[in-house]
Amino acid sequence: MKVLVVGAGALGQVFGMWLSLGGAQVSYLVRPGREHWADGDGALLYRLRRRGRPVEQRLTPHQVITEPVAGEWDMVWLCVDSTALPGSWTGDLHAATGGATVVTISQAPQDHAVLTRTWPAEQLVQVVPSLLAYQAPLPGQVCEPGIAYWAPPGAALGVFGAEPRARQVVAALRAGGARARRTRRAGASDITAARMMPYIAALENAGWSISATRYGRAARASREAVAIAAASHGRRAPLAVPAWAAHLALRALPLLVPFDLPRYLEAHFTKVSAQTRLMLDGWIAEGAARGLPVTHLTELRAEASA
Repeated sequence: MKVLVVGAGALGQVFGMWLSLGGAQVSYLVRPGREHWADGDGALLYRLRRRGRPVEQRLTPHQVITEPVAGEWDMVWLCVDSTALPGSWTGDLHAATGGATVVTISQAPQDHAVLTRTWPAEQLVQVVPSLLAYQAPLPGQVCEPGIAYWAPPGAALGVFGAEPRARQVVAALRAGGARARRTRRAGASDITAARMMPYIAALENAGWSISATRYGRAARASREAVAIAAASHGRRAPLAVPAWAAHLALRALPLLVPFDLPRYLEAHFTKVSAQTRLMLDGWIAEGAARGLPVTHLTELRAEASA
């Protein structure tokens, strides 16, 4: 199987490693200037564990390119954030990769419409990342530079898309040792993002202080975003996370994860803050178009701009 991964960030490297371990020939498409990221012995990754030292792994790409190369590609993985998806480059990628299964890990409400301007909907498969990955070391960590990742025990990657493409993606991930399962309910990933991202935005607005975060506002914005995401998929809105539960989780999680969670959240989500704002804008626009409440999302977005 020939796989082209677009983007060599933390998640792009983890997914590429799993696919490579499963027997796929994995190549990377990166922006100019990044073509030497895996030179020499390849890229170093750390699989984090709650107990014991991290497990060191190596990723050696088949090739690293800066422009799409025409060929018989089986899969194309779009491991870039949502702000990178619009643009003419996707047309060039489509021309080079033809009917390959296109896997996206993005969750912004605009993404599906953006991607279907280039690819037919039946060619797309969405994977919901149920792991945390980052560029190591974080401040205070002692290790060689590389990508650290942690998959919570029992968590599985959700895979949504038409058959047989979704089944092929699940099989490719499982072959490399990843937990993956088919998700048949449309919008599950979008609703998960809608439930979580208002809290991330509120954390960022509070300078990444868990104690200073305004959980009530985040909870109300999350409830609005979940209702909008559910309505866009013709579903009834599930329960949103209450403020007290989110506050309790953010206080308890640092004790459970094998790294400094507040520093991870700040390092990762500061880097993709433009994507967070794009997601808020998407729910506000969709909600306004459907006549659904967006008051608290709008307040959260205004605070982010300030």
